[in-house]
Amino acid sequence: MAKTKKIICEYCAGEIKNGGELLVTTNFLSVVPYHDRCFTYQIKGLSTFFVSNVPLNGQASNVGTVFAVVLGIIVLFMPGLRYLSIIALITVLYRLYSWFMFERYL
Repeated sequence: MAKTKKIICEYCAGEIKNGGELLVTTNFLSVVPYHDRCFTYQIKGLSTFFVSNVPLNGQASNVGTVFAVVLGIIVLFMPGLRYLSIIALITVLYRLYSWFMFERYL
């Protein structure tokens, strides 16, 4: 499969050329890519509901995704808490969306 999609930074509109400089985060429920330097210098101080302070493609997010999968499976078998597994599913879907839209092309 040819890697043909260009990944453009949301902040500076420059092309992201390799996976080392790509950081994917949420911006009001949408998943957006940033350069590492753009995220560090401009976005990192804006931790609100609209802009996430944690990258979706970082090590902490990977651990959180594994934790969400395990927690979602455990809660799925509890009759009174079954619907809470949907919250865990949202975390996993964000991570998968990030990989399919941006990370696999670099």
